[in-house]
Formats: sequence, structure tokens, C-alpha cells
Amino acid sequence: MYRLIAISVAILWVTAMGALFVRDVWPAWTAQDAPPMRPSQFVDRPQQQFQITGPQNRHIGTAWSNVVTASESTTIYGTLLLERLPLVPAVLIETVTDFDAQGGMDSFSLDVYGVPMMKIQVRGERRGIYFPCEAHIGPLERQANLDLSASRLIGETLRPFTYLPTLRVGQRWRMQLLDAASIVAKQRAEFTSIVAEVTGTEVIRSPLYNEPVECFVVETSPQHAKAWVGPKGDVLLQEVDVPGLGKLSIREETFSQEKRSAAKQRIRSRTGAINE
Repeated sequence: MYRLIAISVAILWVTAMGALFVRDVWPAWTAQDAPPMRPSQFVDRPQQQFQITGPQNRHIGTAWSNVVTASESTTIYGTLLLERLPLVPAVLIETVTDFDAQGGMDSFSLDVYGVPMMKIQVRGERRGIYFPCEAHIGPLERQANLDLSASRLIGETLRPFTYLPTLRVGQRWRMQLLDAASIVAKQRAEFTSIVAEVTGTEVIRSPLYNEPVECFVVETSPQHAKAWVGPKGDVLLQEVDVPGLGKLSIREETFSQEKRSAAKQRIRSRTGAINE
């Protein structure tokens, strides 16, 4: 009797460990390089703007992105305006991500504006097999020595992806998510290591042009997000599950440089560009 119980327990344990390995370990072991951001892939790349909505289609923010290329580098500039979040004032999050000529990420910076009398910055730079990051949050300083192989890209929890060129079904890579809202609310920089995978293709109606577009579908785990990426690498639509906020949708809309500039001026003038 006891022997039968022991065998049953052993079988259950092996089954559980096998499921855990398949779900959490195997995807990370088999991950490849992230999509390279080479200058040649961003010729005539349009600027993009996205509306961010929460449950009941409630507007909570707007995001913008644009790409600047040189012969040996690519730089992606991101702006994220967050409004109407619980316990968080209206804030502006600016990111700059630099890539080398081969498309690998060289450096990452994030600045948060809108928190009165508080300097909030995150800086990271590739060094060998590591990607060390430093966070300055008011008087506090924190360091995180990220593994480069798990940090091929860095995204924000509220918008994991900006551009994803040269995708193919089955492609998988590791990356980091930085929770900017947590920086503001909890004064703590939190990186989450995730695995992104191109799980298939799907035809959706373009949020901007309202016409059918065949997109690559990218999904992440263990923190779930889903993105629909156009054939040229433009991320047209994203859905992210954010604790405390529910499911958010990030949907492309008509780009407005005036709206982007006005958001920057409004938030910075309210609190002063303390990060400068």
C-alpha cells in the first residue's frame, strides 16, 4: 500500500516537474537572438502614435515613437503619456534605445517627468556579457546587472514593443520589461525577464487605415502580452495584462507631432525638467 502511494507521488512529481520545464525552462533555453534593429531596415519608417485604453475602453494614455538612423547605428525614441491611473499622477516617460550596426542593443535610457521634486532616471549600457543598469529615484540609487542574453531588448510594461522587423513564425527571444508605473507608485525599478515568441499569423483590420493586414502574432510569457506586427515591423496593436489595471489595449492612431510636443511641454512645465 505504502509502495503504491510512493509510486503515485513520484509519478505526480515527475509530471509536475516536466510541465514546469516545458512551460518555463525550455522556452528560455531555446530562445534565439531578438529581431535586429539595423539601419537598413528603417528607411522611410513612419512615426507612430498609439492610444492606450483600459477596461470599458477608458482612455489612460498616449504613446509615440520614431526612429533615427545613421550609417552605423539606429536610435528609437519613445514618449509615453500616462493619465488617469490610480495613485499615479499624470506622467511623461521618455525612452531612448540605441542599437549598433549589426542591430544589437547598445544602451537604454528612461526618464520620468511629472513627479514633483523627484528625479527619476534609468540608464543601461552593454558591457561584455552583461547589461548593467542604474536607477536614480529621488535620493535612492539602485543597480541591476542584467544578463545580456536575457536582455536583447528592453520594453515597458505598458508598451512592450515598438518595432519588430524581420519576424518569422517560431522565432523566440528573451527580453526585459521595465515597469515604469511601479517606479512612480512604489519608487522601485522592477525588471521582469520574459520570453517572446512569434506564434503565428493573423489578419486584422488596421487600427489606423481600417483595412485588412496580415500580421505576425507575438506573445510573451510568463507575463502575458500579445502584439500584432505588420509585414514591415510596425507594431499595429498590443494587448497587455497589467496587475491592478486589467487588460490594456495599445492601438495605432493618426500621428500628431503637435500633440506629442504639447504633452512634453505640459508635463515638464508643471514640475520642471528636474531630470536634466
